[in-house]
Amino acid sequence: MSWPTATLDSISEVVRGVTFSKADAESDLREGLLPVLRAGNIAETLNIESDLVYVDQGRISEKQRLRPKDIVVCTSSGSASVLGKSAMLGQEWQGSFGAFLATVRTDSHVADPDFVGHYLRSPRFRAWASNSAGIGIKNIRASDLKKIEIPLPPLEEQKRIAGILDQAVELCRLRTRTLDKLNSLGQAIFHEMFGDVAQNSMGFRRGTVGDLAAETQYGTSEKARETGPLPVLRMNNLTYDGRMDLASLKYMDLKASDFAKYTVVAGDMLFNRTNSPDLVGKTAVYRGQSPMAFAGYLVRLRANAEGNTDYISAVLNSAYGKATLRGMCKSIIGMANINAKELCKISLPIPPRQLQDAFSNRLSEVDKERPKFEAAIAESNTLFASLQHRAFRGEL
Repeated sequence: MSWPTATLDSISEVVRGVTFSKADAESDLREGLLPVLRAGNIAETLNIESDLVYVDQGRISEKQRLRPKDIVVCTSSGSASVLGKSAMLGQEWQGSFGAFLATVRTDSHVADPDFVGHYLRSPRFRAWASNSAGIGIKNIRASDLKKIEIPLPPLEEQKRIAGILDQAVELCRLRTRTLDKLNSLGQAIFHEMFGDVAQNSMGFRRGTVGDLAAETQYGTSEKARETGPLPVLRMNNLTYDGRMDLASLKYMDLKASDFAKYTVVAGDMLFNRTNSPDLVGKTAVYRGQSPMAFAGYLVRLRANAEGNTDYISAVLNSAYGKATLRGMCKSIIGMANINAKELCKISLPIPPRQLQDAFSNRLSEVDKERPKFEAAIAESNTLFASLQHRAFRGEL
C-alpha cells in the first residue's frame, strides 16, 4: 500500500536542546535548578531517575521543558550507534534536555505521537541517521531532521499500527525482564547461603581472596585482530553484573609455549584489573568448553583446594565486593588499577569448600535455563523487527 509522506516539521515541532557549559551544571538538585537529560538517558525508555545533571531553570525556555509524548533524539555523538537514538517521555516530568539532543513534539491533530516515535526508532530512520555527516563527532543537523520524509497513513491507521508495535515492544520488555530476574537469581542464592558477607552474618572463618587462590596470571599483550585461530577475551567481554558476554570477540595467535599461560579453561575466574573507576574489578567465571586467550587488562585466578571461583566471583560481584573495589582502586588519568596482589588481599568470609561447591552447583542449574530465555528474547526481537519493516510499508 502506498501512503503519502510528510516532512517531520510539517507534523511536529523540532526543538533544540539547552546549551550550557560544564561549569553551569551541578550534580545535585536544589531550588532554582531543573534536571537535564543527555544521550546516556536514552534507552528503551527515557531514564529520568538517574545520571542527570541540573541547570539553572533561567537557561531553559518554555519550549525546552519536556512534555508527555515528546520524543527525545540524540543529534550529536562520537558513536554512530548512539546517533539517532530516541525515546519518548511517557509521563509528566519537570525537566529538559541538553544541546546534543533535540525533541520532536508531534501535532496530535495530524499525526499520532506513538506512530512517529516508532518511526524514529525504526531501522529505516537509524540507517538514515548513521549516514549523517561528520568525522569524529557525528551530527544530525536540525534542518536535515526537520526535512526527513515520514509515511503518513490516516490518523486512525497510524494509531492502529502504533498499537500493534506497542504490543510487540511490551513482549520484548517482558521477556528481557524475565532474563534480568534470572540473572539476579545468583546473588539471591548467594545471600541465602552465605548471608551478609560484609558483616559475615553466618560466622564463617575470615580470610582473603589469596587464601582461596592457587595462582594468578596476567593476560597476554599479544595484539588481537578480527580473525585468527584463537578467540581472546577482553575487558568488554566481562559484564558489570558478573557474566561473560561472548557476542563480540577478537582473535590472535599464541605460541605453543605460551598457550597454557595465557588461556582460560572452564572454571577459571577473570578479573578486570584496569578500567574506568566505575568498571575496574569486573569479575566473571569462564564456563566455555574450549580454551580462549585472555588479554593483558585481565587477571586469571585459579582456586586452590579451599576455594571455588564461583564463590569468589560472587563475593566480588556483591554490594560488599563492589564497594570494596571502588574504595581501593588507584586512578591514573581517568583509568583505575587493582593489581593481582591487591586482589588477593581483599577480605572475605571462607565457608567450607563443600558449601561453596553447593553454591556453584546451584548456579549451574540457573545457567542451564539461560539459553531458553535468550532464545525467547531473540524470537521476540526478530518478530518486532519484521513488524517494524512491514509497518511503514503499509503491510500490517
